[in-house]
Amino acid sequence: MRFKGLRDQWVKKYDAYISWKPEFIHISDVRYISGFTGSTAIFMQTKKKNYLIVDFRYKEQSRKEVLEGVEVIDIPYEKTSFEVLAEILKKHGIRKVGVEGYTPVGYIKAVKKYVKGVRFYPVGGFISKLRAIKTKEEIETIKKAQEITDKLFEWVLNNVKPGKQTEKELAFEMERWAKTNGADGMSFEPIVAGGERSSMPHARSTDNLIPEKGVLLLDFGVRYKGYCSDMTRTVWIGSNVDGEFLKAYRIVLEAQERAINSLRFKGTKKAKDIDKVARDYIDNTEFKGTFGHGLGHGVGLDIHEYPALSPKSKDVLRGGEVVTVEPGIYVEGKFGIRIEDMVVAGKGENLTGSTKELIKL
Repeated sequence: MRFKGLRDQWVKKYDAYISWKPEFIHISDVRYISGFTGSTAIFMQTKKKNYLIVDFRYKEQSRKEVLEGVEVIDIPYEKTSFEVLAEILKKHGIRKVGVEGYTPVGYIKAVKKYVKGVRFYPVGGFISKLRAIKTKEEIETIKKAQEITDKLFEWVLNNVKPGKQTEKELAFEMERWAKTNGADGMSFEPIVAGGERSSMPHARSTDNLIPEKGVLLLDFGVRYKGYCSDMTRTVWIGSNVDGEFLKAYRIVLEAQERAINSLRFKGTKKAKDIDKVARDYIDNTEFKGTFGHGLGHGVGLDIHEYPALSPKSKDVLRGGEVVTVEPGIYVEGKFGIRIEDMVVAGKGENLTGSTKELIKL
């Protein structure tokens, strides 16, 4: 179904399609469509065949990993990937090729040196839209990633050392715990932001000590069997909760719950309409204008995938996507609050198990 779904998107316009995975650029499309997990490869689909072009480093690995229906082509030591790709294009008489837009322009120029009369057209999102709808097996894997994340959060609550531990130290210990408790690693660098720094949505962890009183925002996730999780929780350290913070927290929680409820639908639904549910609720309070980022994004092999849930998004949910729902309120110089869960669109199933009631440490 993956191969057919991909071919259906380009076959009326082009003779072939290419997704190129260059070294040091993490592109999950090739892994999804071919099964190959190495760092460098070219996936090419013609009207009748599927090819994976690899160099000597992945000669053995590729054949163990590729899905049925993919033919592996090795790059001889004396040739470049550009020459091998050109040979395949010539063999099939290819004249028009759709190429995923993230492919470096220089690569296409290099191929053109070895083949004449072939035109390359940038395309975007063919595989990413296939990836958006998760299979039952993919959802189960993401659930497992989130289970580890929930346990990690519990560990943090029991082991954080306010006033004695820096944000960087806690982030490091979180990664250590994840890798020793079943995760491949973190799905992104954890955000550990204490006090007024929590008002920066993507604050980097610093050498600042975890505050002995006030806000601690934690945004983190793990990678399990290649799939990501993503969760944010905002906790209060100390017994006396600031009144403005508490009011804002309750508003964010209600906005999130309303957005999650709107993810229960049949048929299709515009991504921006999900965002609007949470944004309108917050903007009808005294905190209007303090929610400045999109409501969420798809999660899978990458931490940010199609679709995007934001006011400007043109994406459409069809059901089966795993998306984050993460509204927030950010008051500069005071505090930031974000609550984030992962939800299966259409069913509205929340994959996140950690409590969202305000935690006081």
